[in-house]
Amino acid sequence: MERAAWVCGGSAANLVGIGGPKLLPLNLFTGKMADRATRHFENPSLWGSCNWRVGSSSQPMTIQYDKHYRAYRRQAGGAMTANYDDVVSDLDMLFGCQSVLMADQEHFLGLAIMRGKLEGPCDPSAIFAFERIVQHAQRAVRVHLALDGEAGEILVSNWDERRGPMLVLDRFGGLCAMTAAGETMLDEFGPLTLRGISVAARDPRENRFLQSALARLLAIPDDAVGPQIHQMTAGRSDGSTQGRWRLSLVRLPRRPHGLGFDPQLLICGRQLATA
Repeated sequence: MERAAWVCGGSAANLVGIGGPKLLPLNLFTGKMADRATRHFENPSLWGSCNWRVGSSSQPMTIQYDKHYRAYRRQAGGAMTANYDDVVSDLDMLFGCQSVLMADQEHFLGLAIMRGKLEGPCDPSAIFAFERIVQHAQRAVRVHLALDGEAGEILVSNWDERRGPMLVLDRFGGLCAMTAAGETMLDEFGPLTLRGISVAARDPRENRFLQSALARLLAIPDDAVGPQIHQMTAGRSDGSTQGRWRLSLVRLPRRPHGLGFDPQLLICGRQLATA
């Protein structure tokens, strides 16, 4: 990423993932202001409509840069973007270019190059260089996704089917793998469903509890000791116990330096007896 920033004449680069149980499951900065930028952008309010980089995002593999940022700011108005303007001005990241590498209906992964007042807005040579970098970056992300998906399948293959329904999720809340019995949790009578590749509870209220619990588990430091598990009941069905499940959510050990597509969460299900 540091080399990508240098090739594009930038002072910093940002690889960011948005969506899933945690609003910001991936946020990697490089450059001399990396530590300060990371701390600033842990604030969820900076990833809303005030953020003209997010607001300018478009289809995967298309390039947005300074003219798109100006257009978004004009449309949104200065009052809307004021908070983000203040932060990027303080960090000297007022200019740059970006592209969404991968996206679905729930989240996206993108790469951005930041330029400061010294470098100024992107010129055609910087845009051309960034277009080449984006092509390589997307291929690298797809390789990560494939390898981490295989890791999930290997994990599941080592479990005896007698252990029952299990789903393996990545840091974005996406489904990595599942046991054969795990399909019952996702069928039309099960408590869970897929939105794109993201796992969600069918009932909106239960889904808020589920996503909140997954986010809390993902926020646990890697060096934490003790059990990292949350249990809940899901599968509302006309006020009866039919279709009710006991779900156990478990935090798995995280692989360092990954992009978040590796197995990080386990959902184990047990169907409750009907009344």
